[in-house]
Amino acid sequence: MRIQAIERNTMATKDDVRATKGNVEVTKANVETLLSDVDTAAILQPPTVAFVASSVHNTCLKGTREAVLQTTWHWADDDSSDKPIFWLCDIAGSGKSTVAMSAVESWRKKGVLGGRFFFSIASNEKSTTDKFCSTIARDLVQYIPELAPHIAEAVKQNPSFMRSALDEQFQVLVGNPVQHRQGRVILVIGALDECKLGSQRRELVGMLSATVREYKNLRIFITSRPDPVIQAALGPLSIKAKLEDRLHNFNYGDNIKDIAVYVHQSLDGVLPVDKRQRLADKANGLFIWAATACRMLKDETSLSSPKFTYDLLIFIDQAGAIDKLYSLIFERIDPMHYEVMYSMLALLLAAFEPLTTADLDDILEHAGIHGSAKTLVRSLGSVLIEDASTNLIQFRHPTLVEYLRRCSVNPTVSSSNKMYINGTNAHEQAASWCLECFKSPTEGLRFNIYQIESSLSLNRQISDLDARVSRFISRKLRYASSHWLFHLVETGDEWRGALERRLEHALRIPYVLYWMEILSLTGGVPRAITDLRAATRCTGIEEIKSRMTDIRRFLTSFLVPIQDSAPHIYISALPFSQINSVFHVESLKRHANTLTVTQGLEEMYPGLPRSLKGHEGSILSINFSPDGSRIISGSEGNTIRLWMQTLELRVQHVPTSENVADIFTKPLGRIKFEYLRVYSVQHSPDGSRIVSSPGDSTIRLWNATTRQPLGKPLQGHEDRVRAAGFSPDGSRIVSGSDDITIRVWDAETGQPLGDPLRGHKGWVRAVQFSPDGSRIVSGSDDQTVRLWNAATGQPLGEPDDSWIVSGSADDLPPLSAKIDDTEESDSSARTDSRGTPPRILVPGFSHCSLSQDGWVQSSGQFLFWVPPDNRHGLQYPSALLTLPTNSPLRLTKVDFTHFQCGTSWINVLPNANR
Repeated sequence: MRIQAIERNTMATKDDVRATKGNVEVTKANVETLLSDVDTAAILQPPTVAFVASSVHNTCLKGTREAVLQTTWHWADDDSSDKPIFWLCDIAGSGKSTVAMSAVESWRKKGVLGGRFFFSIASNEKSTTDKFCSTIARDLVQYIPELAPHIAEAVKQNPSFMRSALDEQFQVLVGNPVQHRQGRVILVIGALDECKLGSQRRELVGMLSATVREYKNLRIFITSRPDPVIQAALGPLSIKAKLEDRLHNFNYGDNIKDIAVYVHQSLDGVLPVDKRQRLADKANGLFIWAATACRMLKDETSLSSPKFTYDLLIFIDQAGAIDKLYSLIFERIDPMHYEVMYSMLALLLAAFEPLTTADLDDILEHAGIHGSAKTLVRSLGSVLIEDASTNLIQFRHPTLVEYLRRCSVNPTVSSSNKMYINGTNAHEQAASWCLECFKSPTEGLRFNIYQIESSLSLNRQISDLDARVSRFISRKLRYASSHWLFHLVETGDEWRGALERRLEHALRIPYVLYWMEILSLTGGVPRAITDLRAATRCTGIEEIKSRMTDIRRFLTSFLVPIQDSAPHIYISALPFSQINSVFHVESLKRHANTLTVTQGLEEMYPGLPRSLKGHEGSILSINFSPDGSRIISGSEGNTIRLWMQTLELRVQHVPTSENVADIFTKPLGRIKFEYLRVYSVQHSPDGSRIVSSPGDSTIRLWNATTRQPLGKPLQGHEDRVRAAGFSPDGSRIVSGSDDITIRVWDAETGQPLGDPLRGHKGWVRAVQFSPDGSRIVSGSDDQTVRLWNAATGQPLGEPDDSWIVSGSADDLPPLSAKIDDTEESDSSARTDSRGTPPRILVPGFSHCSLSQDGWVQSSGQFLFWVPPDNRHGLQYPSALLTLPTNSPLRLTKVDFTHFQCGTSWINVLPNANR
């Protein structure tokens, strides 16, 4: 919550600002000095989430929250404490973020602050963990400059860190560097509940709790609202200190006093003392209510007198009712401007990240809406703010975002809420604007938009990469390139048809290649693959669907060169594209001066594999994730394996250059047990957890992303567990055992719910909830199927021995294909007998070799990239480079006659086509 500075603290605030600026300059100088002998470009590689503290959060008013702050300081300063995690948990609007900002400032001045990340539901980028680790790493460089060389080295040694799992990213970018500091390092994580995916919240808390056990000098300060996912993850931990409901509870007299102090000081000279006190009482312990009301009363743009506004506030029938306060704010706007105001608020709400006033005005003009962004902010200054340095429009508090989202439901005739935020229209307007930005003759897409001089270096080796992004690409083009697919997916069917012509232009060659250049330099390729898949499902226009599928497969197949280097979209990806793909058919005509692959190309992208391999024993169970992107399998080889279908927003241990097709190609990893068999595996409904029966009398829960165990094994059966599965809402687990019983468990606590279900006379081999979760069906060695009431555990009807369970030990042939062994890679194709990369010849270059990730290099220079199926047995007869594959029926021949690279790479596009 942002608390406006009051007049008597103005000079102190100015002093703090000057001190902060001075510290920033000193920090920059220290970093530059420390990094004089290392690759400074590595520090700039980790992507960050912009944090504008002054826009949304401020520190506590002097003399308030003293008891809470003292508790926080004591936790941070107590070196003997066995509680490295501090959790401040309270309701929305109680002032948690203000306390967190006070902590940030205090620890920054003491030199113990390592980093801060404030989640926000108002921004899609700030509501995920995708850039959490990289943002913290960049903060560590700023706040603890002595760690800068270690972070730079970590990035250089792990250039593909953004493709790793969250725990691996954190260990590489944060954990390992922190070990090089003797003193404590404190990380502040604000509004954790605003991380929108429960699976990510659970994963983050699990990762942090494991990390603080390993790195003893690391401490974590967390704020959140009450949240069942966070509670389940943090609640049982003995290593955390928790302060709950302390900021708004009336049983603590200082809470009432703090709000009264704030109201009296903020409205001194605006209202008399008695009215100020009455207003403080009306806040009912909610700081956000008091702060918003004070801003309304001090609004210099309002035509209403403070007395009139005060009367409206006092007559709100429910004390502390924030929704009614927001309704009052919007009702004060002239009704003739409602429609425009609603449209502008809808655009701010729909935006993937905050918009500047200039961008909002540009969208309004494009959509034919006669409004002004600055006027909107002035009129709604009590709930909106424009940051002075960035011009970004921010919602002052997440409760406003939640209020507007509730207003996005079309009101009924009888509804008292007449405000309607049309999100679908806003997404259409934003999508149309994004596509129009691509076509701008001055600021739109174009070849070599970043003016990269040479193709021999990768993106991460460009020292001034961030400066180039800012210099050569307008902010609106960056927004459009990153988020146009997001807005397209959220539009209605009628709008997608209206966007057809603009879509056809954006997906046309060469514009789609120019778009990929921006994705390459901004790290947007994995998300584009995910968004293209979603957009393909949404569109009903076959030609557009086909082209989007082709683009997605191209990005997936050539992920490595496209992500690593923008020039290699043209130098490496296009020449090796499949013969019948749109890129090969249309692009190579325009981009003639590059490699020519005369033999060895596939006609189309690979289809589904006939088999997956990796297990060492018979497969006993297999299951799709809810979104169809992953498979889990359990076997007699005491392992669970996880298989990935395609690249998602943050890919796990693969992709490497091997993972080039939109298919299940390689396991994400495996989980090993000390027992012989894994009888059953199943994803939770949200895909975040895995339940398994590992061949003993227990049930195990796993994090599907990190593959780490969640809590202790579920114990209660007396013999081997044969089957286990989740309820449709993920809150319960059902299991069947050789002890001839069925048990139901609480999926969060791991505790059994009620007594075992008894009735079978043989081993229980199969169990499952009904789709509505009200019944359980079970199958047993006694050759019967039984139905049970899931709530009471009572049997429903008599057992039926005429049903067929999903599978049995009869003589029918198996329906599933054998899972063959494909995990072992053919390393002989990549190295010679001495383990060194194979030497090859490229005209004009010496000492050329093919690295394991597919790059052909010469003395550290990157010449071109070769797909996995074209890397084997390099030879060079006369003018041709021949790369025979493992298949005796297929050779790959590459003609270098027109090959352009290095500083001449821009000649891949002849002057006539530029």
